[in-house]
Amino acid sequence: MGIAFKSRQQHAKILNPATGYEEKTLTLETRWDPLTKRTVRVLDLPIKKLEKLDVDAMLQKGAEVPCPFCPDAVEQVTPRFADDFIQGGRLRFGEVFLFPNRLPFDRHCAVAVLTRQHYLPLADFTEEILFNGFSTACVYLRRLVEVDPATRFFSINWNYLPMSGGSIIHPHLQIIGGSLPTQYQGAMIQGGRRYHKQWGTAFWDDLIATEQALGERYIGALGNTVWLASYAPLGFADIMAVVRDRCSLVELTDQDIRNFAQGLLRVFKYFQEFNHYSFNLALFSGHYGGDDSFRVNARVVTRRLLPPSGASDSSYFEKLHGESISYKKPERLCEEVRGCF
Repeated sequence: MGIAFKSRQQHAKILNPATGYEEKTLTLETRWDPLTKRTVRVLDLPIKKLEKLDVDAMLQKGAEVPCPFCPDAVEQVTPRFADDFIQGGRLRFGEVFLFPNRLPFDRHCAVAVLTRQHYLPLADFTEEILFNGFSTACVYLRRLVEVDPATRFFSINWNYLPMSGGSIIHPHLQIIGGSLPTQYQGAMIQGGRRYHKQWGTAFWDDLIATEQALGERYIGALGNTVWLASYAPLGFADIMAVVRDRCSLVELTDQDIRNFAQGLLRVFKYFQEFNHYSFNLALFSGHYGGDDSFRVNARVVTRRLLPPSGASDSSYFEKLHGESISYKKPERLCEEVRGCF
């Protein structure tokens, strides 16, 4: 087993005006992702709960433009698939409505509107809503690999509310698939292959066993899905899920998707308790038709506008240096989230 949690602490000294300019030591920790080796920076600030957000003001601003995903518009203004690909041009399951994305982020792009309701607070999401949405996305991906042999890499993604980069408040998933992986997806796939070649086991299987033995970042398990606080976080709160024994999203069973939905609802409960209102989610698939060194996994990263001016939580570090900053240690995050599982 070759899981290694590498880190290095650095210290800076300032003369603190709050204590009459006495010397104060500040600590920064750099961590290496155990799979991709990407570095992140962790500042363990004494933050527990964030300030509450004025959701009404956000909704009022969003209402200035008609929503294309609401029931009175979605049938008329959204694109359709060709009938030889999907009969009827769209997929429907419960309230879910899936159709082609107008923006070509990849060879194949789809949007899955989750509910008829324009705004759904985290407290109002149900297992059925999440199950229907992710199930429909997987149906779409299974159809993709049937008709397009070049499609080998895909993912299911979610920007929830404008702070996450979501331009439409109405809850929806974005599904992408094509012949090339995204940069991070490709780094995971290649890292998993290197690990398997060196150690003869799957990285994610060993990660689960190691984290469970340590207990520092192991949150809990529901069925085949294991939830962890990411050792090298990609944001303020970065929660990871790994689905045992599944290399591709097209392999997920209904029970797998239900277990994932149940865990996500528990994450949403934590978000509510600690005033996290927005997040990015990605559910990653391995190389379809490739080896068995990958495991389906998800990252859920909270997003926030920073006080006092409502600044973006993405700065020159993320955009230009390729490093993420977390203001809370994953071990402390794990203790908080574990109370919701």
